[in-house]
Amino acid sequence: MRLLPAFSEIKTADLGKFDQVSLSDGVDHLEPSLREPIFRYLMDSTSLISAGNTSDPLAPGKGPVVPFGFSTDGTWAWPAYWSYFVREYGMALPEEFVAHVRSLDFTPPNLSSEQIEQASAEIQEALYE
Repeated sequence: MRLLPAFSEIKTADLGKFDQVSLSDGVDHLEPSLREPIFRYLMDSTSLISAGNTSDPLAPGKGPVVPFGFSTDGTWAWPAYWSYFVREYGMALPEEFVAHVRSLDFTPPNLSSEQIEQASAEIQEALYE
């Protein structure tokens, strides 16, 4: 499974286990016409772990508005906060991911229970081993 990177500004115990990118370096680098369809894709994909909300490090005064957890489409997995930063800030995504989402016409696949279990196991392995 391919993983979108974590954001270095969002501090978690497992941060060192993932590739990292800086939020401030990626803001406003996503084509504006892609914000909403990619946001929807990220939001409508299968949630593997949901752990509440955290603060936006770019706007801490907003309070806990950033979703925290992990989601997947069976091929890629990502921290759930990607959807927020795509919509709010036009956060840049890897070109391979954008091409993948386009190839699916911005519609996440319905995963079987076996696919969900496999993705969950891979995320758990990445987080805890």
